[in-house]
Amino acid sequence: MGVTRERSPDGARGFAGSRRAAVRSLKRSLEAGARSVAASRLPRAEERRLLAAARAGDSGALNRLLSLLSGAVYRFGRGFCGDPHDAEDVAQVTLAALARTLRDFRGDSSLTTWAYTVARNACTRQRRRSVHAPARLESLETDDSGRAGALQVADPGEDPHRALERAELRDALERSIRALPPSQREVLVLRDVEGLPAGEVGRILHLSERAVKSRLHRARVSLREMLAPHVVPGAAAPAEARAGAPRRCPDTARLVSRYLEGELDAAACARLEAHVQGCPECGAACETLRGALATCRSWRGEKIPEQIRASLRLAIGQLVAETRART
Repeated sequence: MGVTRERSPDGARGFAGSRRAAVRSLKRSLEAGARSVAASRLPRAEERRLLAAARAGDSGALNRLLSLLSGAVYRFGRGFCGDPHDAEDVAQVTLAALARTLRDFRGDSSLTTWAYTVARNACTRQRRRSVHAPARLESLETDDSGRAGALQVADPGEDPHRALERAELRDALERSIRALPPSQREVLVLRDVEGLPAGEVGRILHLSERAVKSRLHRARVSLREMLAPHVVPGAAAPAEARAGAPRRCPDTARLVSRYLEGELDAAACARLEAHVQGCPECGAACETLRGALATCRSWRGEKIPEQIRASLRLAIGQLVAETRART
């Protein structure tokens, strides 16, 4: 069943008006998403205050820090490891490592950057230990028989058809991310799901900003192709779109991705906008790319299933109690 395009709160207007406006709209949408991420983070002054209090033995401050980080490290584990049980393990291992080594954190980067770095290392170890890696990504919203709703409590105020569409789109996104090579997957999760700046992604992954953007462009193009039939009703799958006539257009999706990262000069941007304005196929490429990125951002806003949240809260409580006993 086709899924209607998800409307993200930070990309509301979409592609109304000319296709020329579509490229600019996509960039404004991404920039708005980055601002919403920055606004949702702790101010550095408050982070430093909580860190100082936690190091001094304030269990409440430690609890707050770990609780704030738990969702981010779980989502990263889910995106990078794929398996929800592995992601839960990664989150608990990461939070335990942060609690144990908090006194060693020098504050050269944000606490969130440090947490992602620890989570990435934990994901790598988890994948190496996983002898029987899953052949396909299982959704948190399915039970053993594959039926939807096993771990998800329905929102009584949400339209059932809308809820089904959201679940299908979320599952399609997870399958698509899981299909990416790990090097592209981690960049996409950190940049487009978690909303980190490219430079910060590079610090976490020990890559140059140029390498981050190169991987990101490839990941976005692949994700757009896989999600096209889901984010825009009636959009052709890549093989169908390319069948028949030889391709005469530039690699529009990659160019738009470069535009979003500020890699095109004004003249190149003008040529891109003019081309998109007069080319229906490239206009559709912009629209499906926007839909894919909006879906990534909406995944960041999804609530962690209550069973996982309860497990993480329990783990955090144990870590706080252990830390208090050592001080």
